[in-house]
Amino acid sequence: MDLRMPSINKVIITGNLVRDPDTRILENGTHLAKMSIANNQRYRDRSGEWQEKTCYVNIVAWRKTAELVSEYCRKGSPVLVEGELVYTTWEDRDGSKRSRLEVNARRIQFLEKKGQDTSYGDYADGGPGGEPEPDDSDPGMPDDDIPF
Repeated sequence: MDLRMPSINKVIITGNLVRDPDTRILENGTHLAKMSIANNQRYRDRSGEWQEKTCYVNIVAWRKTAELVSEYCRKGSPVLVEGELVYTTWEDRDGSKRSRLEVNARRIQFLEKKGQDTSYGDYADGGPGGEPEPDDSDPGMPDDDIPF
């Protein structure tokens, strides 16, 4: 009996767009969006002081997700990305070998509020969605009563 570990390739990451998405339509009509997000991580160093490090992650989105990213996201937009890691290699014009590790986005949730709408947008399936955010101005719900 051959017992192998299943192959799992799943990424879930949040961050802010480093710049406006680079979007285009390929010859076959497929929409493509490339972007980079900055994910900030805080930790305490050995002396107990808080430190922050930033991890920059390249993201690629296709089809309807790419269309919506180009319409709704700009530099600084907070997003949650779900997808898988893809490792690509190629030769540049000089014949040097190059490589890139990026996330192929299957779903992108926009975390920024739009206007008076207090819901988060989840546009990966073609339309807005998500649960309403709790109203912080509600005096009947103190912060310590929130169950998370």
